Amino acid sequence: MRWKPDCSEGWPCAISLLQLVNLVYMVLIDNALFPASLVPMNFGGATVLPEEAKSILRPQKDERLGFGFSLNPYRGCTHSCKYCFVREYPSPDYSPLDWGCWCRPKVNAPELLWKHRHRLYGQAVFMSTATDPYQPIERRFRLSRRCLEVLLECAGSSVAIHTRSPLLLDDFGLIKEFGQRLSVGISIPTDDDSVRKAIEPLAPSMPSRWEMARKLSKAGIHVFISATPIFPMQSIDGYIQMCIDSGAKSAWAGRLRLISRDPFRYVLQKNNWLHILEKGFGAELKAGLAEAFADDEPSDCPAASPSAFRQLQPQAQAAPAPRVNMMGKTQPSLF
Repeated sequence: MRWKPDCSEGWPCAISLLQLVNLVYMVLIDNALFPASLVPMNFGGATVLPEEAKSILRPQKDERLGFGFSLNPYRGCTHSCKYCFVREYPSPDYSPLDWGCWCRPKVNAPELLWKHRHRLYGQAVFMSTATDPYQPIERRFRLSRRCLEVLLECAGSSVAIHTRSPLLLDDFGLIKEFGQRLSVGISIPTDDDSVRKAIEPLAPSMPSRWEMARKLSKAGIHVFISATPIFPMQSIDGYIQMCIDSGAKSAWAGRLRLISRDPFRYVLQKNNWLHILEKGFGAELKAGLAEAFADDEPSDCPAASPSAFRQLQPQAQAAPAPRVNMMGKTQPSLF
């Protein structure tokens, strides 16, 4: 489980606290201080440290986003998207430079969700805001699937899954059981897979994501495409046509925003992509998508777009959920 700082692509090379964390965990394992379900492991070169979460449903305070709770079965994400906003979110254990090198599965997530299922009546659940629920480690832990099995029993709730991974198709049958209660958002920020290799080196290819969209749509599952953030494309018109041909019910786009000293700027500079940070970048794509999907009839499925997600809440509304303190050391509030 040795870890070396990533000095490729011009990223700053620094010794990380992750090395110390790994050492401490190895010592604890050697002394048999971990329960079997929490034994750390190496998965695809990433350090995986299972944990027991204190809570699993994070109330969404901004009503404009249109969902009541976010659900993150994992902390961290091994897709290693170099621009991910979660990198910069405060963590007691990791630095932004460690992003993509670690993951913490919340092994008790399904049990916690079942325990608090009464809070979900009349609510929309977004899975996930701070991780990809179908990152590769899902094959090992199946936490997203088990959470979906719980949500399937919560008939008064609706669900939106957001992913960039065709691993979701492993749960194809389960997802179909939700009917109009569930939608799937697929992140496709470019039509050029060579761009994907520079910005999301460990994430699935763009062609595989389009194929996933077509298969889900063909089965009657509500699909929405997310070009958020927008990266350079070979053809804007071609991208819009692929959205239409995929059978997606809606699509939207958003511009990349970075802090002034974000190391991802080096990647943009190296590839002559700094123009994507300009205020007007992406306007043509946004307008094209708005026109392409303007005539679609409203769906009964949540999260077709931010506005549609607000409009398609279950009619029976539960009492406002109490706020949950998620600022503990083992589970920062974002997760």
